[in-house]
Amino acid sequence: MPYSYPGFAKVVLIQEEAGKRYSLEVELDLAGPDTWLIIQKNPSKANAGNSDHTINRVLNYIHKNQDRYPVLSQVGKVVFLNLIPWYETYSNQLIHKGKTLIDPQNIRTIGKYLSGQNPCIIAWGNPAAGLTQIHESLSREAWERMRQNENPVYHVGSLTRLKFPRHGQIWGYSDPLISIIP
Repeated sequence: MPYSYPGFAKVVLIQEEAGKRYSLEVELDLAGPDTWLIIQKNPSKANAGNSDHTINRVLNYIHKNQDRYPVLSQVGKVVFLNLIPWYETYSNQLIHKGKTLIDPQNIRTIGKYLSGQNPCIIAWGNPAAGLTQIHESLSREAWERMRQNENPVYHVGSLTRLKFPRHGQIWGYSDPLISIIP
């Protein structure tokens, strides 16, 4: 069953091609001037017409916490990016994509959005089985670009037992928004 986007959210731009999603821009009815970036592991199903569980969880987290965290009070747009651009609901299946997991266009897309110095929530979770090296390489690349661009960086809740930022799918709405790089 496809998910609908929450009533307060509207897709305004999606960049995708041949089984990959490079970016998904969603405007919120909060109408604030701020754009926040969310960097996840890989897209599941969300596209221009249908959302998915993770996208809705992240959007609802931001919407429900706008009064709790002043930094979220002016969010008018959320841009979803991914370390790996391939659509795949079951990330353990990504290993079958082989060398195409590291996608130069995706790295450029992440760099383009980070260059705006927008705040960023990292939410890529643990590596999928067999992809630890690729996951760590891509997350290092994202970290380096965030550092270079001086993006404020956050994660939600505690880190995983492997010390990665928790995946957006498992955020609780009362989990704390934690600043990593002010």
